[in-house]
Amino acid sequence: MPKWTVAADGSGDYTSIQEAIDAVRVHWEERTVIWIKKGVYRERVTIPDNKPMISLVGESETETIITYNLDANLRPNGGKPLGTFETSVLTVHGDDFTAECLTVHNTAGVGPGIGQALAVYVSGDRAVFTNVRMLSYQDTLYTSKGRHYFKNCFIAGHVDYIFGGATALFHECEIHSLCNGYITAASTTAQTAFGYVFIGCKLTNGPEADAVYLGRPWRPHAHVAFIHTWMGPHIRKEGWDNWRNPDNEKTARYMETGSWGPGGAMDGRVAWARTLDSDTAAEWTIERIFAGTDGWNPAG
Repeated sequence: MPKWTVAADGSGDYTSIQEAIDAVRVHWEERTVIWIKKGVYRERVTIPDNKPMISLVGESETETIITYNLDANLRPNGGKPLGTFETSVLTVHGDDFTAECLTVHNTAGVGPGIGQALAVYVSGDRAVFTNVRMLSYQDTLYTSKGRHYFKNCFIAGHVDYIFGGATALFHECEIHSLCNGYITAASTTAQTAFGYVFIGCKLTNGPEADAVYLGRPWRPHAHVAFIHTWMGPHIRKEGWDNWRNPDNEKTARYMETGSWGPGGAMDGRVAWARTLDSDTAAEWTIERIFAGTDGWNPAG
């Protein structure tokens, strides 16, 4: 198994994470581990689709930091706006990617003229993130497609900051709202059984967040479920928003069971959301959520 070290101070094989990724052979059939020492790496990092099985392993969850500061409204060289999907700090197109013990931070900020700013963009299949901090404001984490597993991660933002069409399981993660807005904006297709599933998570808030929705449907058949999740006082009692389209209430698949904490009361939720019975929730195992012909089980 190839293993390389990246160190900003020059003590490793590379000083840049992208340099290490560029050195990986295309279509390589072994896992490549890139060990990243503590430091601030001011760069955009991309895992191309012809480089599967890459692992980024940080020395410290809070002191190994990948950061950049692009937002959707920037106009490089005075041209057209950059657009949301060109702003990500970490982009993962390769399959079987893993990341652990590091921070990804888009520092574009929030305010007049500041647009969407992705921290992480994932389109590869079978991606696993463990003890990873993802920080931005609007559109922090874009899960475009595929199957993704997040364990013990910290994700912060304020508007649609977990969004996309992938099947993603968030297990024992902290989801932190910085301002009022929406946690999820799922675009799950009608044919996809599972969109976003949060199990045993914690929804927390900063001082400027006191009225936050669990989600709104980016596409009509959005699927989001919160199972045994603690919710802070910032969660709105109605829970869900129809994104200014009552027709979405007929198709969106929003559900909860076992929500608790100051914002966890489910009796005030919108009538078109569903209370998931405990027996059904117990059947939503990792194996079932990620069901496929390959038998993938990220926790196995």
